[in-house]
Amino acid sequence: MNNKLSDNSTRAMEILNRMFSAEMEFMRSDGNDFSGLKSAFHPDIVVHEPASLPYPGDWSGYEELGSLFNTMHNTWSSMNVENMVATLDGDTLFMGCTLVAKARQSEKEVRLPFAQILKIKDDLVIEAFPYYFDTALINAALGHSEYNK
Repeated sequence: MNNKLSDNSTRAMEILNRMFSAEMEFMRSDGNDFSGLKSAFHPDIVVHEPASLPYPGDWSGYEELGSLFNTMHNTWSSMNVENMVATLDGDTLFMGCTLVAKARQSEKEVRLPFAQILKIKDDLVIEAFPYYFDTALINAALGHSEYNK
């Protein structure tokens, strides 16, 4: 086994566990305490969400990141990842998993492949590119009529 790959995968999982823990902690809070986010995200964080989701565009800095997480919290009653794999190559973290989310209003569950490319600086996530396998499926579960044809 390639120990470098193993070490990079271990470090990648540590970064991801810290990131997801900070996200969940923030969403459980009143949405105003950024201290947990600061443990996982760089102050210059930018998350690039797909235009076809209900929270599209670029979300920059802690305040906008908090707004994104609050919007996601209001959209989904639960959101989990399963079977996550990841590795780190230099300052780029690659991860893949199965995303399982339950729409807050319709209570419909979506289960789909999900991947992310994360840029890392000072052991913190500075840029995120999430890739959802089927945004039409997500929008249909959320009851957006243009996707329920």
